[in-house]
This record gives sequence, C-alpha cells and structure tokens, in this order.
Amino acid sequence: MSLFLNPGTDPTTQKAVHDLRAWGHSRQGLGVALIHGPVSAEDRLYHSKCPVDQRSVTALSEALDEIGARWTVLNPCAPSFIEELTSYDVALSNLHGPYGEDGRLQGLLDYLRVPYCGSGVSASAVAADKILCKRVMLSLGVPTPGWSVWSGGPAACDGEAALRRLQRRHEPRSRAGGPRTSADRRGR
Repeated sequence: MSLFLNPGTDPTTQKAVHDLRAWGHSRQGLGVALIHGPVSAEDRLYHSKCPVDQRSVTALSEALDEIGARWTVLNPCAPSFIEELTSYDVALSNLHGPYGEDGRLQGLLDYLRVPYCGSGVSASAVAADKILCKRVMLSLGVPTPGWSVWSGGPAACDGEAALRRLQRRHEPRSRAGGPRTSADRRGR
C-alpha cells in the first residue's frame, strides 16, 4: 500500500494514521469482484480502441493488488456471472453506459445482497437519464446550463446561422449515452 501520510506529532493525526493503516492491513485478502466486459456500445468501443495498459480495469486491478485484495475480473456476459459474483465480499463495477451506470447492475447487486462500490439504484438511474437528471437538478435549485430536448424529427430553426449557433453550444448525446464518441460528431 502506498504510504502517503506522515503521522507528525499531533496525537489525533497519529491515531488517524494508525487506524487507517490498520484498516488497510485488515483488508488483506478481501474478495473483490471486478465487473468488466463489453456489455454496452460504449464499453465495446472502449475495448476495441483502448490499449490494455491504458484501460481503467488495469489501473483498478493494480490498486487492488497494492492493497492485497483477492480479486477477479468478472464478465457480466458470462453464463456463470451471477454464481461467481455471489462468492465475493464486494463488487466493483467497471462497466460504462447502459447496464453498468443506469441502475440495472446496482439493482441486481441489491437483489443478490452483494455489497458494491458506487451509487445505488435510484441515483444511478436518475444520473444516467440526462433529461430526468436535468429536471431533478432544476427542481432542487441546482443551476444547470441551458438545454432543450430534441425529439429526433426535423429541427426547427431559422436558417444556417441558428444551426451553426446550436452546433457550437450543444453537445449532442443520447438520452442514456455516455461520453461523446466520433459517431456523435456528424457534420462537424
């Protein structure tokens, strides 16, 4: 484990550092199901384009090794996924987009009573739905940039200038999509 805390002379700090290090040592052998696989279009793109040494699952596995955790990468598409998943102490999702960040995996983990890292079902579902998330934030008084909903039909605009203005100011995304991909940049 990386030791980045210097206990110094303050008794409170010394106790906190001691407790943190003891906690780290008590986690040796913790069983972690690292959930990772090409489930969504976003993950499939990521798998096809990102070198293995630059993937987030590589960094996560190195961090789990560093703390001495017992871990395995589980592919949610594998037939044995659920059976294997229930044999671990905690799940750590490294899925993106639908099925990983939208509450569905979190719901499954709750149903199976497998503890997991990250947001729960409701928070994940709200955050994954861009329109619902904007509406919830506005209802709570959280300022958000201007936005509009495009129904997918012809865009009503008053000419090329308005279209150029919209293209500069808006990042097109699907309602439940993740980061923009090159497929989102048509005509730019």
